[in-house]
Amino acid sequence: MYPSDVIIIGGGPGGTRAAKRLALAGKKVVLIADDIGGECLNFGCIPTKTYLWTAELFEKISNAATFGIDVGAPQLNWQKMKARQTDVVSKLKKGLRFITEKAGAKILEGRGELQDAHTVKFTSTSGAVETLQAEFIILATGSSAFLPEGFSVNNKVVTNREILDLPEVPKTLLVVGSGAVGVEFASIFHVLGSKVTVAEMHDRLLLTEDHDVSAEMERLFLRRGIEILKNTKIGPEQAENYDVVLVATGRKPQIDGIGLEAAGVTYEKRGVTTNDTMQTNVPNIFAIGDLAGKALLAYTAEREADIAAETILGQKSEPLNYSVVANTIFSLPEVSSVGLTEAKAKEKNIPYIVGKGAASTNAKALILGSRDGFAKIIAEKSSHKILGIHMIGERVTELVAEASLAISMDMTLENFSRNIHSHPILGEIIKDACEAALFTDK
Repeated sequence: MYPSDVIIIGGGPGGTRAAKRLALAGKKVVLIADDIGGECLNFGCIPTKTYLWTAELFEKISNAATFGIDVGAPQLNWQKMKARQTDVVSKLKKGLRFITEKAGAKILEGRGELQDAHTVKFTSTSGAVETLQAEFIILATGSSAFLPEGFSVNNKVVTNREILDLPEVPKTLLVVGSGAVGVEFASIFHVLGSKVTVAEMHDRLLLTEDHDVSAEMERLFLRRGIEILKNTKIGPEQAENYDVVLVATGRKPQIDGIGLEAAGVTYEKRGVTTNDTMQTNVPNIFAIGDLAGKALLAYTAEREADIAAETILGQKSEPLNYSVVANTIFSLPEVSSVGLTEAKAKEKNIPYIVGKGAASTNAKALILGSRDGFAKIIAEKSSHKILGIHMIGERVTELVAEASLAISMDMTLENFSRNIHSHPILGEIIKDACEAALFTDK
């Protein structure tokens, strides 16, 4: 009945994942993408982590004498650093395009706009317009940086996109907002030599993280020499006091210009409304990733893509349990978490116990010269069921997979403590936290 089985609008982690799954299953798939890889690959996850690794390496080389290695003071080459980031992104984009097309999906470069429940107006990058039709449509247009009233991007005020390609490292940088984007870029540019100030309108950094993690991040930022302004609302006029101002105050779904009204798709401020199978109120139209607004993470977008694809294929799909999705922040130091914070446990009136494992007593952390941070575990007092695990320190973004598995499998402190860990590894701090919680409950 339709020329295509599925049209996907958006080529980020969710859109490309859905395209591959459906094409491999024999569906005729058209993927419309103005920039393959989406925000994550082009302006988010990959570029920032490339910069963060370079900044971390720069810092470690600067402290090489601590490890018995005598070298001269390292010199930063910002242009080469930018070129390497561009090269990493380019290679990953080529690989993503190759495997998506190899799966059988057709990629069209440009933008798509719904005309009705089965029709999409495709405008190519050259300006040519074509009408496409399909039985199913998946919307995966992502999100963009939210700018508070009065702010606009210019040669001084930037978002996570423009800051990647500054002509030079700024002498002074104001970061407005202390979420993941804010603390990651604050970490990068502090190491590269900028005088960094972080302004937060609330009373602590990393508002969605556990209070103890927020306090530790503040302590370590201050020790590094990063200035922190809490309970401070920044206006555009204050931008004049800094060379560059990064606005990192959150993100908004890309709902404009995709024809939601024309197709009768309902949405809210946080994103397009979907059910457990990622279907909108129009049953043949699905929304995934940041556009759906359930969790603004690349890896949840991929899982939501699987759910949408399985539903289209007539397969039974398990709903995504967002409560066991790990959060990772690649700042210096790193932060990761999964499950309930201590404040949430109190809010839910759950009797709980807490245990901590310190990086300062972890052998591998001492070997690496990274003794700051901890793992914090929260468990139900009566059953010892693990409710939340929160970490800050060296490589904790790698460690959180074990924590997420423990919570998703409803493990208790006893279950976890019996799991033998290698030695010496950083992951022992989670086991230490678990045993500390058991000890406090005796």
